[in-house]
Amino acid sequence: MARFFFYLHMAGLALLSLGIFLIFRTENALQDISNLLWISICIGLGLMLISPWPVVKAITWMKNNGD
Repeated sequence: MARFFFYLHMAGLALLSLGIFLIFRTENALQDISNLLWISICIGLGLMLISPWPVVKAITWMKNNGD
């Protein structure tokens, strides 16, 4: 189960990086609504996918130290 969340975390980092790349690489990124929508989707989904991994990691660490 932890491996699944790890892969989700990596996909989230990739989406976040893509969103940040699109902001700085595209000259008119914030001028067009379509570009702004894709950038916000990439960043928002990336942040949402990143968030569960530290919680899962802490739970597995507590289970391993509790025994």
